Amino acid sequence: MAFNKKQKKTIAAMSSVVGLRMLAVFLVLPVFVLFAEKFTSSFILIGIAFGIYGLSRAIFQIPFGYISDKIGRKNVLFFGMLLFGIFTFIIGFSDNIYELILFRFLQGVAAESSVAFALVSDTVSESDRTKAMAFLGIPIGLSFVVGIVMGPLLSYYFGYPFLFYISGIFGIISALLIMVLVEEPKSKEMLKEIEVSFKDAVAVFKNKTLANLSLQGFLLSFFMTVFFFGLPLIVKHELGTGYYYKVLIPMVVFSLFAMMKASKKADMGYEVHLLKLSFLLMAVSSIFMFSDAKGYALPVIIIGGILFFTGFSITEPIMPSLVSSSSDKSFVGTSMGVYNTLQFLGSFIGGSIAGLLYESYRSFIPAILIASSLICYLLIMRIKK
Repeated sequence: MAFNKKQKKTIAAMSSVVGLRMLAVFLVLPVFVLFAEKFTSSFILIGIAFGIYGLSRAIFQIPFGYISDKIGRKNVLFFGMLLFGIFTFIIGFSDNIYELILFRFLQGVAAESSVAFALVSDTVSESDRTKAMAFLGIPIGLSFVVGIVMGPLLSYYFGYPFLFYISGIFGIISALLIMVLVEEPKSKEMLKEIEVSFKDAVAVFKNKTLANLSLQGFLLSFFMTVFFFGLPLIVKHELGTGYYYKVLIPMVVFSLFAMMKASKKADMGYEVHLLKLSFLLMAVSSIFMFSDAKGYALPVIIIGGILFFTGFSITEPIMPSLVSSSSDKSFVGTSMGVYNTLQFLGSFIGGSIAGLLYESYRSFIPAILIASSLICYLLIMRIKK
C-alpha cells in the first residue's frame, strides 16, 4: 500500500533528521583518535574516550525508548537531538583527555535512534514498516560515504575541532527539523513490538538464532572500532595525515559498490553466503593493516582498507534484516533493541581493548581481529537460511 501525504512527510522529515545525525557521527569517526592523541600519549585513555560513547548509548537506549512511550516520541527525539548537538559542539572545546572522555560519554547519552525508528513505525501500518525503514536506511548509507571521506579532508584544512562544531550544528538543526516538521503520532497505544523489558530481552537469548546474530553484532562492532582506532594512526605514521582522505576514497567507493550488490543478492536469498564472504574479507584485511609490513605502505594500506570496507559494508544491510526476519512479529523491537545494545557494547569494549593493545601488545591485534571474524564465520554457519 502506498504512503499517504502525512506519512510521506514524516518519513521525509525523519530521513533528513537521521541523515544529518549520522553524518555528524561519520564525520568524526575516522579522525577521533587523531584528535584525542593531541591531549595524551596514553593509548589506553584514547581508547576509553573513543569507546565510551558506545557505553552511554548502550546504557540509555532502552530508557529513552521507555520515556518516549510515556511522554511522546517527538519530545524525546527533540531533547535527544538537542543534547547530542550541544555536547558534540562542546567536545571541540575540550582542553584535556578527561574532559574529552566526559563530554564523549554525555554525547552518547542521547540514545534516540531507536525512538526515531519507533516514531516512523507508529506512523505507518505494520505491512508498510519494512518499506519505511528502508527509506530511513538510504540517508544512513549516504552519510557514511560522505562522512568517512569528508571528515579527514575537512580536519586537514580546518582542524579537528571544526568537525565537532559543524557536527554539533547538524545535531541542533536536526532538533529544529523535528520541532517544525515532525508530528506526534495520534495513536497513544504503545506498540508491543517497540516495548522492551528485561524479561523480553532475556527471552531473545533463548532464541538461538537471535542470540547468535546479536553476538555477531557485538563482534562486528568490536572489529570496526579496533579498525578505526588503528587506521588513522597507521596512515599518520606511515604516510602523513595529508594522505588520509586520499586513501579512504577508493575504500569507500568499493564499499558502496559492495553494499549495493550485497543488497540485491540478499533479496535473492544469499544472505548467509554473503556474510561468510564478508567475515573472510575482514579477517584478511586485518593481516594487511596490522601486520607491521615494511615497504609498499600505500598499497598495503589501501588493499587492507578495501577488504575491510567491502566486508563490513556487506554486513550492514543484511544483519538487521536477518534479526528482523528471525524474530516473531510481536518481538521485532525487542530483538533489534538487544542487537543494537550489544553493538554499542562492542564499540565500548573495542575502543578500550584497542587502546590497551596499542599501548603494550600491538602485535596481538591481527590475531584478535582474525579470531573475531572467524567466530562470526562459525556462528553464521549455524544459521539455516
